[in-house]
Amino acid sequence: MANVVHFQFRLAPGASVGPALLRQIWSLASASSQVEVSRAQRYNADGYIYSLSAPPNLQNIAEVEVRLRGLLTRHLVGAVNSLVRLP
Repeated sequence: MANVVHFQFRLAPGASVGPALLRQIWSLASASSQVEVSRAQRYNADGYIYSLSAPPNLQNIAEVEVRLRGLLTRHLVGAVNSLVRLP
């Protein structure tokens, strides 16, 4: 089964995160080893949009979001501008 994007976020100007750390954060938050992370240049704006993908059947997505927010806050202090859960 193909992974789907569950969350997207932006970082503050000048902030960055490497793919290995982001994959580790996402894997811990989602409680899954079958995760993918990616980034894409923002359209008509500086910076990137980061996407977090995992299997479509993640259990208790609300708890996953709480864990994800906590881990991002801990590892990227003040750097996350927005985090959106996708439907």
